[in-house]
Amino acid sequence: MIPRTLVSTSVGLALDFARSLARDPGDGPGKTVFFSDITLWLDSQGKTWADLGADYDAVIDELIDAQVPQLYLTLKQKAHAILCDASREGMRLYYPNGDVEHVTPQLRQEVHRGITQSLERDWPPYIQGLIDRGALKTQ
Repeated sequence: MIPRTLVSTSVGLALDFARSLARDPGDGPGKTVFFSDITLWLDSQGKTWADLGADYDAVIDELIDAQVPQLYLTLKQKAHAILCDASREGMRLYYPNGDVEHVTPQLRQEVHRGITQSLERDWPPYIQGLIDRGALKTQ
């Protein structure tokens, strides 16, 4: 959806990885891909963003500033932390009362599915609204 002429080579690479992982549910998360999914996939290949010549933070910053449709989500802190986690075995959350929670890859998948459902519900009418107002042109 994002023309490569609008973004740097590094962002284009990240978008290509996302498209590939979205199309191959056996190798990726399926329809919705987060940067942590790409990072986890790269790790499974023995690679990092730096190995590809891409600065992870710069890629994210560029996409945030890009003149492309963006839909912002309100997430609980826990859900945000889980989505940002790119570890193989899941992370641990430490609470002020001393409790420790191991966030398993299965819980990460559940959070991922919930956000995917929200995007499936909210993205089409958002894009249609942009088209209806003339803010986005279709080809």
